[in-house]
Amino acid sequence: MLNSLRFRLVLSYVFVALVSVAIIGLALLVFLRANGGIERLDYLRLTEVVRTIQRTNPPLPSPDPPALKQHAQQLAADHNVRVIFIDRSGAVLTDSDVLNGLASPGDIPKIPADGAAIERGVVRDSSQRAWLYVLGPGGGLRLVALTQRTGPLQFLIENFLTPLLEAACVGVALSVLMAFLITDSLTRSVRRLSAAASAVAQGNLDQSVPVSGPTELRSLAQSFNDMIARVRQSQLAQRDFVANVSHELKTPLTSIHGFSQAILDGAEREPKHAARIINDEASRMRRLVDGLLDLARLDAGQAALNRAPTDLAAVLRSSVDRLSLRANEKNVTLRADLQPLPTLVADGDRLAQVFTNLLDNAVKHTPDGGSVTLAARQESGWVTVSVTDTGVSIPPDDLSRVFERFYRVDKSRAAEHGYGIGLAITKEIVQAHGGAIKAESVTGLGTKFTVQLPAAQSGDTTVARKRTK
Repeated sequence: MLNSLRFRLVLSYVFVALVSVAIIGLALLVFLRANGGIERLDYLRLTEVVRTIQRTNPPLPSPDPPALKQHAQQLAADHNVRVIFIDRSGAVLTDSDVLNGLASPGDIPKIPADGAAIERGVVRDSSQRAWLYVLGPGGGLRLVALTQRTGPLQFLIENFLTPLLEAACVGVALSVLMAFLITDSLTRSVRRLSAAASAVAQGNLDQSVPVSGPTELRSLAQSFNDMIARVRQSQLAQRDFVANVSHELKTPLTSIHGFSQAILDGAEREPKHAARIINDEASRMRRLVDGLLDLARLDAGQAALNRAPTDLAAVLRSSVDRLSLRANEKNVTLRADLQPLPTLVADGDRLAQVFTNLLDNAVKHTPDGGSVTLAARQESGWVTVSVTDTGVSIPPDDLSRVFERFYRVDKSRAAEHGYGIGLAITKEIVQAHGGAIKAESVTGLGTKFTVQLPAAQSGDTTVARKRTK
């Protein structure tokens, strides 16, 4: 409960509301202390008290001390002020506060008997406490109303404490309500994500969460859905990989087992022929295993790249020459269109493996009378090499998967339309050189593989580094 998002958000909202009210109170306190408004209010109150007393109480004809003292104490109690009566000379006749006499009553000014002005000022008592006073008009017996100077904090407590407390209560109530409404929306999305993540942890990948709510939650939900889609794709690729490896190994193992059993049973009339077939199939399996190991090393960033200044044009021409005989046997035109190319710091043998594999696939999937073109050019700090054929096109749904291990474009015609692990190794080698490879295909027009390699290397790295997925 204490660690829940809802509780923390409610607590933060309440804290903000209380701090806001406290800041308002502090600002009022500073304002009241700075502008002298409290003192003016005190004088106004004393002035109103004096006028009220003179309006509602008839003047005393004679300053009888006992009656005057009782009258002063009664007025003080009724109006919550200190009341002093003085004569024309300014002498104090009676004071409602018998404990704290004025230290200098002569500070109260004397005005003519017929004066109508109201005087005000400050006077101190015997304890040196300051009293604000207002001297009423008139002649003869004069009324003085006094009150102690109100402090800003006292004034704030007396006049603003209740409104501030009410505001705090309303603010806290609204904060709690808003926090519950907001957290309900937030936690609903979080709960959906949590439930989906738990289902994925249990192996159920058929999960998707609605992309809704604030921008951050929408981004999180979209990232979660993208992650699940990639996991499903990876799991599918893994299943296909296992199935395809099993299929690739099953055929040579069947041949090896069959011919070896025939030799053991004496049923094979030509043991050398059987032994040759067993040897060919074993070599095929070895090439497959070597390719898988090479691919694993490349994928893990553990394959050594023997970087050195490499004439890319020479590598490309060598690859074309290596496949020219096979192209002639299939009546496929193989040509090269090479513009001036820079010298790269690269592993020449690995690059030769890349372009030989691409040309071999192109020739393999191009029918009699077709053509394969190898083109290369330099542009914007990159070298772009493309292999274009007029052969079998790749369906759009399969383009993004042709670089997967053992992925087959046509499952029913694996021998003719399969790409094995050659393209997977090709992609890893290109990426180990800091480049990129992509496949394009148009139905009826053939397929184009494009390799981009950086024309300049930032460093002479000799080991292919693991890519960030």
